[in-house]
Amino acid sequence: MKMTTLNYLDLDINKLFEQHTIKEIEEIQKKIQLESDRKKIELRTLVGERYRDLILAADTIGKMKFTAERISLRISQTEEKFRELQEKYLIGFKTDSVENQPTKKSEDIATVIIQIKILMDIPEFIWSNIESHNLLYATQLFILAQHIKYRLKFEIGNEELAVKYPIVFKQWDIIGQFKNIILRECDMILRSWNVSTESAANCLASLILLNKTSYKDLLEKLIFTRCRAVESIIKDENDYNVKTKIKLCIEMLIHTITLIYACFITAGSKHEGLVSQYIDAIKDDKVYSLLSKIDANKDLIEKYLSSVITNEKPFSQEGDDKFSITDLQECIKTWLNWLNEFCNTEVDKLFQLIVSVKGLYSIREEAVGINLPENWKIIWEDFGLPNISYWLEYFQPLLSKRAKSIIHDKWMESIQNLKSNISNMLNKVTRERCEFPEHDLRWFVWKDSPNDIPQKLTHNTGLDGKRSLLMKTKGYSPNVVQICEEFDNSLYELLSDLEQYLYNTVCNLNIKDNLLSKNISVIPNTFSDRAEIQEHLQSVSTTMIEDFIKYIKNTYINNNHNHQEINTIVLARLLMAFTSLSPNLNKCCNLSKATGLSIINTKWQIIVDTLKEESIAIWSVWANIYRNKLSDHKEKYMSKELFDGFKIKSVLSDWEKVIIEEESGDGKTLKTEILVPHQPSIMLQKFLMAVIKDLNKIIPHTIPKKVLHEIIEAVASELFDYYQATSNIVNLKQKQALQIVFDIKYCTLLMVPRENKHLNEMSSKAIDSALSKIDPFDYNVINPFLHTNVKKSVLRSLLLLGNLIPHLEQLHSVLGARSEYNAGEGNKLDSPALLALCTGAPWFPPLAITVPMRNLSLVTTIQDKTQRKKVPTTKDNTKTESTGSTIKSGAAAFFGAMGSDWFSAS
Repeated sequence: MKMTTLNYLDLDINKLFEQHTIKEIEEIQKKIQLESDRKKIELRTLVGERYRDLILAADTIGKMKFTAERISLRISQTEEKFRELQEKYLIGFKTDSVENQPTKKSEDIATVIIQIKILMDIPEFIWSNIESHNLLYATQLFILAQHIKYRLKFEIGNEELAVKYPIVFKQWDIIGQFKNIILRECDMILRSWNVSTESAANCLASLILLNKTSYKDLLEKLIFTRCRAVESIIKDENDYNVKTKIKLCIEMLIHTITLIYACFITAGSKHEGLVSQYIDAIKDDKVYSLLSKIDANKDLIEKYLSSVITNEKPFSQEGDDKFSITDLQECIKTWLNWLNEFCNTEVDKLFQLIVSVKGLYSIREEAVGINLPENWKIIWEDFGLPNISYWLEYFQPLLSKRAKSIIHDKWMESIQNLKSNISNMLNKVTRERCEFPEHDLRWFVWKDSPNDIPQKLTHNTGLDGKRSLLMKTKGYSPNVVQICEEFDNSLYELLSDLEQYLYNTVCNLNIKDNLLSKNISVIPNTFSDRAEIQEHLQSVSTTMIEDFIKYIKNTYINNNHNHQEINTIVLARLLMAFTSLSPNLNKCCNLSKATGLSIINTKWQIIVDTLKEESIAIWSVWANIYRNKLSDHKEKYMSKELFDGFKIKSVLSDWEKVIIEEESGDGKTLKTEILVPHQPSIMLQKFLMAVIKDLNKIIPHTIPKKVLHEIIEAVASELFDYYQATSNIVNLKQKQALQIVFDIKYCTLLMVPRENKHLNEMSSKAIDSALSKIDPFDYNVINPFLHTNVKKSVLRSLLLLGNLIPHLEQLHSVLGARSEYNAGEGNKLDSPALLALCTGAPWFPPLAITVPMRNLSLVTTIQDKTQRKKVPTTKDNTKTESTGSTIKSGAAAFFGAMGSDWFSAS
């Protein structure tokens, strides 16, 4: 019978002997033994391979158990040794062996009960002192409780105390929490911005008792706590505005120095800090005095507590751990370095929230109004450090930096608005059907307005933008005036705030009461950044104007814009208008009230010169553009085909008939009639009138003289080139050549000064080319009359073509005061009302363009006609000492007396 392994495990012994023989039972036994051995081998192999680490851990645990038992034994021995030492201490350090002492009970039940009662009463008194912020006394009570707890533990034993008096440990769990409570309360009080020196010293003394802190570490703790307080004011979200935060921060910094001085250096009449005084005051306090203050039963204390316990001094300090002045200086320097970094990061971020100079002014007024302690200088002298002004050292530079940033931002905003306004205006005036064009201001200049002249000349004398007639004379259209006004208004707010920021308190100090009410120690430092801010304002103003000029030149002038002609005219006038219509731009360079008057500053003059130079440069760009239009006019009115013989009538006008009388050899008078040109050709007149019409559109007297002279030279060059080419026509007739000579001489006298060698040479070459087509004998006869007629024609053209005359004084010296031809005929002088039609010399010179630069005196009387007729008409007598004296009469003198600001050219 065969049995499986499972059967072996389930065998019933009784049934086995009943069902099997002895031999079968022995075989079964052998099989069971073999199976058991096999299982043992498998188990050993499994454990050896897979659980080796487990075996090692078990061995390690065994060793750790042995080590722990030894440590526990050593601890027990140490506790026993401490108990023995405590007993020796309690019996007065007697060296007699314990065996020699009378047997005494290990603990006195009454004494233990009294001490437990004290432990139960102390928490209430600690809480009351914490609430009243007397943390030093609360710390003393905590140390007393700690002392009692350790005494009970050493006298009775830790295990026995836990078994017999478990209330001691429960009560200590309550009292032990007071250490952290006191520490947190100390930190909170020290972080308070208005903590008193007594409270601060009380907290610091508590820290000495609780943590055995050294004086140097205590100072570092105080400074660290105050730094966290400053950070909480500046960085934390609270209801304070920026001004209040800065004020509280400075007050806390000043107060921190007074706390350090009072707590560690000197307080009152004693030459030591309050912390040392507090520690010295309690170091001799005994346990009995503390127990008496917590309403403990004095009779029970005296009866059951030994004198060794009651006379113990638990607060006595070992040694004197006071720091040196060097340690204090190092701590303060480290603190000031931290303050510098903190201000440059966090306080600077706070200043970034201020968006106006007025806000900075308000902050500064609050800050400089903080009163310093009376002994402020003495404190720093005792520290052995230079006197520090927190405001000047750390906050004023940041305030000045922010003021500069605001100035720059306001200027940027003004320039951006200016650019936007210019863009909108140019888009409007460059439209094809613009109702009020900027390149043709006749709609503005020649239209009368009730606002042209103020009702009273004393009113609005300083407001150029309100004097409409003056704006017309300068060519400043309403669009230009409006842009200048808006730009000026954008600077007004900034400048008004800056004037208050830089000068307001100076004005107030003129009043005696205000002077007495101010804190004298900080007043001199209030405007320490005045020169710096003024210089920055001037620098930013100059830079912004230069950048603006570059912008308009790159955007509207130098990029071949479709409307470049209109852009140049408008922007040239606008740059010039800034010099007179933006008084606040002037203030940006002259912001000073030191003497009550603005001081002339070279910065402003530089800006004015820059604006004028750039305006002239832009006008020059327009002049170059206009040269193309001159070519168009020449092609339209002065084509060479006009001299082909078929269209001669469109060129030549009627000539003057001159009769020459000569005596023949037989005494008879011979009369010869010749024809002499007496006015420019029709095509030349059309050409010049087209040029004058173009100039009149843009108000020629507002064009800078330099640019106007460039245009005149361009006109003369075009004419001389044209006549040079025309004179070379092969079939040119003598009559045509004479008209060409007349035209060239006319143009030369009208538009070419004597000092312009280049144009005079061109004129001479053109005349020589034309004279080659004329008979010399005929020309010699005609030339005197031709020369006279040229002068007459120029004289008649002064009113209409005055804008093309660059040398008026020279021309007057050549033409004389009156026309000899007109005076010789004895004709009546023309009425001033018929200026455009008069054939003689005009009563008035051209009003706007040809008035000399100097002011002319007002002549109140004018000679009557008979007196004027008696004046000799010879050429020598017509000249005077001053070449411009011929125009000092009549309306010319009146307009000259009006002042150069009305009719002057740039």
